[in-house]
Amino acid sequence: MKLKKGLLTVFSMLPLVVSGIALFFLPDRIPGHYGADLTVDRYGSKYEILILPPIILIIGLIFLLAAKLIQEEPNKRITLNIGLALVLFFNALNYFVLYVQANAIKDIGKFGFNRFLLLAFGVFFIFIGNLMPMVRKNAFIGMRTKWSMKNDAVWKKCQLFAGVSMIVAGVICGVLAFALPELFAMVGVLIAVVIVNVIYSYFAAKKYENKE
Repeated sequence: MKLKKGLLTVFSMLPLVVSGIALFFLPDRIPGHYGADLTVDRYGSKYEILILPPIILIIGLIFLLAAKLIQEEPNKRITLNIGLALVLFFNALNYFVLYVQANAIKDIGKFGFNRFLLLAFGVFFIFIGNLMPMVRKNAFIGMRTKWSMKNDAVWKKCQLFAGVSMIVAGVICGVLAFALPELFAMVGVLIAVVIVNVIYSYFAAKKYENKE
């Protein structure tokens, strides 16, 4: 547990440190935004690289605080695992951005940016999906809707369903990374997973509302 907390703390702070050091080496103006075609459509100040690192730090702190407040040990571990996985993903994204900006790359599509995102999300979905069935009812993590919180029986059914659906979504993202490497495909998968799970939680609550 202490090791996971330590790793989450380090990787939450690392992007801010690395980006701060990178400021000394970057040109004053860098690619500031990429359009839908993944080519530069705006240049900006090098200090814009300091936008993402504080967000990563805040995400890490939220999960550290949640792990501290959650009472159940299994949920503490799962919360730290999810937080660490999410922070590592954003670490990779941050360093990719620094590389692109340091080299003034005008077309990130050539570097397979969409493919990277789809594969990364796929791995993340599969990882989270394997944890979901182990989540006990709580106020922070898990597939939480007003219906899934009905009772323990409904909660367990919803977490199991959410876990399976996320693993399936992860596999789909992996396939799309090579068959259709477009960001709208990833967004579509994410929206579909949310909608399907919300609908399932409603029917699960109706079916198991009187069971514990």
